[in-house]
Amino acid sequence: MKTRLFTVLLICFFANFLSAQTLVKPAEIKMSLIADYLKGRGYTISEQKDTYIKIENKEKAILFMDLDTAKKYINMNVNILVKKDADKTQINNLLFDINNLPMVKADYLLNQNSISFQYFFWITNGFTLETLEDAVAEFFLYQGDAYNLDKEKIFSYK
Repeated sequence: MKTRLFTVLLICFFANFLSAQTLVKPAEIKMSLIADYLKGRGYTISEQKDTYIKIENKEKAILFMDLDTAKKYINMNVNILVKKDADKTQINNLLFDINNLPMVKADYLLNQNSISFQYFFWITNGFTLETLEDAVAEFFLYQGDAYNLDKEKIFSYK
């Protein structure tokens, strides 16, 4: 009986040890670490620098990740062009709808004629790569939700 109990406890210990998440401290963070991790999770890294990476998911949606110089946050962002004939009311209505979604913040960039989606993933006290991966997946989901809110078809996907 003691042998079985010990065996069960030993299996539980090793299962927990192998699945445990590791805390990444801000001083240890490098975009190459994030890029390597996300590559291993099925994302494509199409650009990589010391301070940012460009990620694509399986549906070819794009996301940029920029590391704050003070290593307080990672800014996830993407800009989507707006059709030239879209009027200000259409843009404002779409922005209102998008900003009612959780997680993403959307702004209109007049100089680029685009809508910018942003999310700040705070890393001040550390983070796990698993939580970052979850945030990336959520960002892509909300980006898709924002596209579905575009009932007047003002986004230009060129």
